[in-house]
Amino acid sequence: FTNGIAIVVQGFLGIAVFSLLILKWKCEKPRRQFQVWIFDALKQCISAGFQHACNVAIASVARSEGGRGDEECGWYMISFTIDACLGTALSLLLLKYVLEPLATKLEYRPLAESGDYGQPDNINVKWWGIQLTSWVVINILARVVCGALVYGLHDSLYPFVRWITDVFKGNGVAYLLLSMIGTPTFLNIIQLIIQDTCLKKTMRETDQSDLHVNEGHADKLPLMHVSEGEALHIMGEDEENMNESEGKGEN
Repeated sequence: FTNGIAIVVQGFLGIAVFSLLILKWKCEKPRRQFQVWIFDALKQCISAGFQHACNVAIASVARSEGGRGDEECGWYMISFTIDACLGTALSLLLLKYVLEPLATKLEYRPLAESGDYGQPDNINVKWWGIQLTSWVVINILARVVCGALVYGLHDSLYPFVRWITDVFKGNGVAYLLLSMIGTPTFLNIIQLIIQDTCLKKTMRETDQSDLHVNEGHADKLPLMHVSEGEALHIMGEDEENMNESEGKGEN
């Protein structure tokens, strides 16, 4: 019964997370192309599955290290909290300050900038696959660090885990909902917004111009920039032309 509830809860949590990504995309200005957004969203959703598996594994190992054997939900809350804070920070640091600079130095464009799949001209599915694989590997490495931290601090964290488990003694469903929905939902909102902002491609002026053209604004021409001297010269020519026209009219 409890396992069935856990599966249903995780399903609803996944739907809520994906809905949040849709809402954030709808509010974007300028908005990413739909296919680009799908690729970015799938990177998060797939990596979230690996993160969840890592957190469950960490909670299971921590529970097996000692205790009464009924604290897995408490350990999951602990591992998820550390994962959402430290794990997310480590993943983004590895991506932005290790992987991308290294790819740029080696002139390997598929990994030079997260969210760049060759758009808007040519969206390359292979580039997305490469970025997805690298992001999943980075996430797993970060969760290994988080797991090592939980393992190392097991004795210090156990009193809190034991206390919260005793609070929900006899009410396992409420304990499950808190650990699987309450804590993850709050932390996931912050985590997903930060990750989505960092994983998408930076919108530059050229990208924005291409988006406007694609949205049906090709008839709008860019403004011409002229210097002050050129402007005065043009005004002088206009005045001369007007004087010549008036002289011809008087004749």
